[in-house]
Amino acid sequence: MEVMANIFRGMAIGIANIIPGVSGGTMALLLGIYERLLTAISKFGPETLKALRGGLQSTREELGRLDGAFLASLGIGAAFAIVVSARIMTGLLENHHDPTFGFFFGLVLASIVIPYRLIRRFSARVVISGVVAAVLVVGLTLAMSGEDRLEAARKKAAIKSRKVSELQLAENSRGNSVAATAAAVSPRVTTDPQTMGLFFIAGIIAICAMILPGISGSFMLLLMGVYFDILICINERQILLLACFAAGATVGLLVFTRFLKYLLKQFHDTTMSFMLGLVIGSLYAIWPFKSFDFADGKRVDIANIIPASLGQNEMLTIATIVAGAALVLIFMAIEKRLPAKPEKSC
Repeated sequence: MEVMANIFRGMAIGIANIIPGVSGGTMALLLGIYERLLTAISKFGPETLKALRGGLQSTREELGRLDGAFLASLGIGAAFAIVVSARIMTGLLENHHDPTFGFFFGLVLASIVIPYRLIRRFSARVVISGVVAAVLVVGLTLAMSGEDRLEAARKKAAIKSRKVSELQLAENSRGNSVAATAAAVSPRVTTDPQTMGLFFIAGIIAICAMILPGISGSFMLLLMGVYFDILICINERQILLLACFAAGATVGLLVFTRFLKYLLKQFHDTTMSFMLGLVIGSLYAIWPFKSFDFADGKRVDIANIIPASLGQNEMLTIATIVAGAALVLIFMAIEKRLPAKPEKSC
């Protein structure tokens, strides 16, 4: 029963990763499994590799120590949700943007009570921590103007279309001119120690942002100015630079989860309030009503707005906000009727 519950939790985390402004960390916190997830990930280390080489018995013992069934069921659920719902969610976001965002806005809004209840005792320090976190998320969201987002979307579309351009060039050109023209169309990122170091640091920052609720890893890469370089590396299969980024992400995952676990153990209420603030701040990012423009035929949100009138779209969006919040409240009411189960945490 618990495995199935964790698979559904993983599915919720997977779907959350598809929605702009809703991170997997946010959903894990709202589902009440954030601390347990941090604890499980933070246990990975050199001893894990040693145990995996030690045979079946040591592997089983290590998986038990790592809460392997919990991680595996979450992973299965997340992977299944991403594969199955990616196209559906993309279609909903493109064709029914406001109602879709409204549903998730309602979900997150009603779910705030869950991390709120995890704070054991409020104090001035705890409250300030939450306010600072909320201001931080809103500030990061506003750090990039709507025009900058639109330009970034156009650059991303241009990078993705380069492969098509190269194929067309290859069909219409021959010999060395093909390579020369393709190089001009699709420049590679320079592989040097400075760039490799930047990619390593970018991997650390991106994974840390993904772990924290309410902060987008891809948005942090945009602010660092390496987002498009990474896209180019993916398109051009620049394995060395991608390996540097992956190495940074691995180091960041292992180190940052341990750091967060320490903070939750030593300063539980202050840290939990900070995470609650991150989630509250993320409501600004997923506010459903936005001004927008188009880049390469795809919608790009520019700024939050208040609807000037209540038409069919606005009424439907308000209905989905209510539906999302009601769904959370129903599940909370059902959970209250179930016998309490001890939860693994830090």
